[in-house]
Amino acid sequence: MKSITLVSVLSILISTIAASAFACTIFSASFDGTFLFGGNEDQSPNSSYLVTDKTGRLDVIYFATPWKEEPLVMQTGINEAGLCYDANWIPMETLTPHPERTAQDEWVITRLMREVSTVEQVLSRIFNYNWGNAISYQVHFADKTGDAVVIHPGKDGELTFTRKPRGNGHLVSANFNLAQFDKSSFSWSRFETANKMLSEIRSKNDLTVDLMTSVLKATQRQYGRMKTLYSVVYDLNGMRIYLYYERNFSQPTVLDVHAHLAKTVGSGKINLNELLKNP
Repeated sequence: MKSITLVSVLSILISTIAASAFACTIFSASFDGTFLFGGNEDQSPNSSYLVTDKTGRLDVIYFATPWKEEPLVMQTGINEAGLCYDANWIPMETLTPHPERTAQDEWVITRLMREVSTVEQVLSRIFNYNWGNAISYQVHFADKTGDAVVIHPGKDGELTFTRKPRGNGHLVSANFNLAQFDKSSFSWSRFETANKMLSEIRSKNDLTVDLMTSVLKATQRQYGRMKTLYSVVYDLNGMRIYLYYERNFSQPTVLDVHAHLAKTVGSGKINLNELLKNP
């Protein structure tokens, strides 16, 4: 009972936090050895941070935001092996609890980012955990082999996944469960826009950071309280991060993942406003 309660609390907490990053469009694409990943972080005004975590087998760079009195929530990130992720809020779904499985003493996503290198390894471990009785987000992973997957609730109350086909192609996720293509969702038009733009890739030369940036720009939220606060492109070949702050898609802050990790002593965080001044 204790493990069910713990995971239920974690599920509610992370679900509520995911809802604060309300409307995110996430996509991954591969073509003839080029692998790129992009995501918009749409949320109410808040301080956001770059967080460096060097406490595990693999070092990780996250982009994170605080939530009330809770610690920073790692919304998106990339590790030194080239595994990256981002999360979409989706309407709440009921899950079947599995107390016989490993309890989550921390969010399993951040644990896996410190420990595994590929989507295949994520899939071999993520279903070994108890995910509680409800969830209102899905997680989009990609790696530098070109593999990509979205972990989401299934129609049977079990956690499941949608995987990008092998080889050239792309995968898009927005604010509806990929197990149920909901054309009435407020995010459907953004999903369709991203899918259409990525479907036009015909060669390796078409799949560029500029293309990914144009998809981010086309799917941004410019109005209302939940605007696009920041956006990222992860170049999984070159191991670079392109950060676009407050919808300024013409001036990215570019970070070399390995160089940043090498110069960072221990773990720490930096406000994105400060990062823009001193990348």
